[in-house]
Amino acid sequence: MPNPPTGPDSQPVTFGGSSVTLEGALHLPAEERDKFSGVVLCHPHPRYGGNMHNSVVTAMAGSLRAAGIAVLRFNFRGVGGRDGSFSQGVGEVDDAMAAVDYLALHDRVETTRVGVAGYSFGAWIALEASRLSGTIQAVASIACPMSAYTALGVNELLQPKLLVCGEFDHDFPVEHFRFLSRRFMEPKQVHVQYGTDHFFGGHEPEIGDLTAAFMARWLGDRTPGDVGGI
Repeated sequence: MPNPPTGPDSQPVTFGGSSVTLEGALHLPAEERDKFSGVVLCHPHPRYGGNMHNSVVTAMAGSLRAAGIAVLRFNFRGVGGRDGSFSQGVGEVDDAMAAVDYLALHDRVETTRVGVAGYSFGAWIALEASRLSGTIQAVASIACPMSAYTALGVNELLQPKLLVCGEFDHDFPVEHFRFLSRRFMEPKQVHVQYGTDHFFGGHEPEIGDLTAAFMARWLGDRTPGDVGGI
């Protein structure tokens, strides 16, 4: 797996959310192209130390950039001493949508090829933002909490979806994850990461590469094929 992106193609950015200013890191691929597809990454729960430097988030960023996809990692409101404070997911959805808008309007990103991916709390926010946004074209949910996953499965999420759970997730028995995943509309790709739990320790490279392959398929230049169901 590529290392977290750094260097001249990685730059700190700030952008406006709903009543707050948010901070992030923008990573552009090294390829010589005018425009790229792009993916926004949403981090785990701020109340438990989650931020854009989380190992799963940075693994996804490295793999996405290596696949030729622009990446925006960002911190939710209140993280790192920035504007605002935790708002039980409501404001954080606004933050994610502001990040999507910022990336979609970047002069090196193709507006019609933008996706969002999230891990844990961030997976819930990514799915909820996809329900509300007309810009998001694909979504990856990595270890979404069971309560949020249960509620979101009854919504019509039209975008292609990557739905991932660890085999030993303490919050989400894997058979229940498979059962609830059937409620999500096609197209979807449902994946159980064997041999790991909610935190994916040591399995971050696989999660990064899985997310990058999914996004490259649905946001890239090629016509998407069947990503497969359960």
